[in-house]
Amino acid sequence: MYQEANGGYGSGLVPMLEHGDKLVIESDVVAKYVAQNINGADGMGDGMYPDPVEDVEFYQHLEEFLHVWQRATDTYYDVLRASSQEEAKNCEKQFTTSLMNVDALLQKYDGDFILGEIFSTAECISAPWIQRAFITLPYFRGIDLEDDIISKNSMEHVSAWMKAVRDRPSCVESCCPEDEMIAACKRYYVSFLSPGAKGSL
Repeated sequence: MYQEANGGYGSGLVPMLEHGDKLVIESDVVAKYVAQNINGADGMGDGMYPDPVEDVEFYQHLEEFLHVWQRATDTYYDVLRASSQEEAKNCEKQFTTSLMNVDALLQKYDGDFILGEIFSTAECISAPWIQRAFITLPYFRGIDLEDDIISKNSMEHVSAWMKAVRDRPSCVESCCPEDEMIAACKRYYVSFLSPGAKGSL
């Protein structure tokens, strides 16, 4: 089914949604599809993905953010995939730079979230990565995300935004168990443990 939706390619080790006669793959695409096509009870979820015609400004905010955020997730994975401490440190610098770019973008917005007080598709997409980073970076790299990267580089907007996302009741309820986060990293990404990190392989 995955290969059918993806033109015959891929292993199927990513989220996939079957909705009616449609197959949607990749978590970001699934999140956008749900926000645009599936109505919540009593209108819950309306406005999570702005209409590109009727809500041009919010739509542009969200797409601009997702473009910048993608670099943060890519460099986060690079930190985990590093096979030496030197490589890990270089990747950490790139990850830090990517979060500083996120912080600069967040300065343009008002409210707790990208769309002000609306918990948007951007937060739905970024929440799992935020939750994982706070667990996996200390475990495998000895990096405290808040103290060693965010606060150290005065990213006040990233700090406040990530806290709002992590404290969101729906994010708390749906958070993946820590042991499963760690196990997935060991299975797919991490082959090297940084000196001083609290974890194991």
